Amino acid sequence: MKTLLSAAFLSLFSLASTTAQAEPVALTLKLVDEAGKPLAGLGVRVAIGSDAEISAPGAGQQLATDAGGVIRMRAEATIDRRSVSSTGIYTRHPAEHLLVGVELDLIGRRALYRVRLDQTKAGTVGQINAFLASAGGRFDLPLAFHADTQSWSLPDDPAGLRLTGIGAELEAQSMTGSAETGRAIALTIAKQSFKRR
Repeated sequence: MKTLLSAAFLSLFSLASTTAQAEPVALTLKLVDEAGKPLAGLGVRVAIGSDAEISAPGAGQQLATDAGGVIRMRAEATIDRRSVSSTGIYTRHPAEHLLVGVELDLIGRRALYRVRLDQTKAGTVGQINAFLASAGGRFDLPLAFHADTQSWSLPDDPAGLRLTGIGAELEAQSMTGSAETGRAIALTIAKQSFKRR
């Protein structure tokens, strides 16, 4: 019995250590304007990993979009396994989770757009949020949302300029592959222009 328990523990330990290992990730990121026109020659910092990893000011790589508004990047990243809810609070599904950070200009300030990806059997679910840098340089200050006007403002100027969006929208996302074959991620992000409210 003791041997059986030891074997089960060792097996669980091995499973835990394999899920925490970095995997090769190939990212294709396309940046467009609101009309869908590619943003060529745009300087962008891109990072792949956890919240802590991508929020650091020097994380990732400084790249530029090509004539088609595309950046291609290869990196190693840990893919987290977790369960996510779908149609109801009691229904959860296994998902493989990864974050991509894209640093872009936001009305004269640098903002990190965190793209959260969950790969489920039904496909890839994506969400995008914007963060500005705090005093320490980490991108961990979310934009302030104002429910009364359905608008956003900079976190250090809540009474200032109101924005009709966060500065970028996630238009398309996919994550394919496995730990054995490597991951392929494709993202399309539309950079927004703003109107005053």
